[in-house]
Amino acid sequence: MSSGKRIASMVIGMIVMVGGFFGGFMGFFWLDDPDVGTILFYMMVIPMMSFLIGTGIIMYGMKDTMRRTRFGLFGMMTDASNDTPKEKTYIHEPPRFCTDCGAALSAEGIEWVGPLTVKCPYCGATHATEKREV
Repeated sequence: MSSGKRIASMVIGMIVMVGGFFGGFMGFFWLDDPDVGTILFYMMVIPMMSFLIGTGIIMYGMKDTMRRTRFGLFGMMTDASNDTPKEKTYIHEPPRFCTDCGAALSAEGIEWVGPLTVKCPYCGATHATEKREV
């Protein structure tokens, strides 16, 4: 929904809220026969219903914004669409054991023969490194 439609729904919702609030009070003053039930209806029910309807209109206009936020209406300051996913970091380690001779390999005792290739110090076999996420 565009920004203009969102603002329009907020304005219409506020008009419904304020109009229902003052309309309920004005309806009460125009009564000829005020009893307790009628007073409660005009002073409480009509303003409360207009508040709920106006809030519904405002929230309907903001539904796209609330979907993009992490905590709905109250978390609008933390927009989840702006969060970039954390970039993964990897390291390349030599294999633990040589597949040719079975010797234990460590990062200190091997010879690197390429950017991702190591050489066994015992038999001279070359092995690809293992990619591990940090």
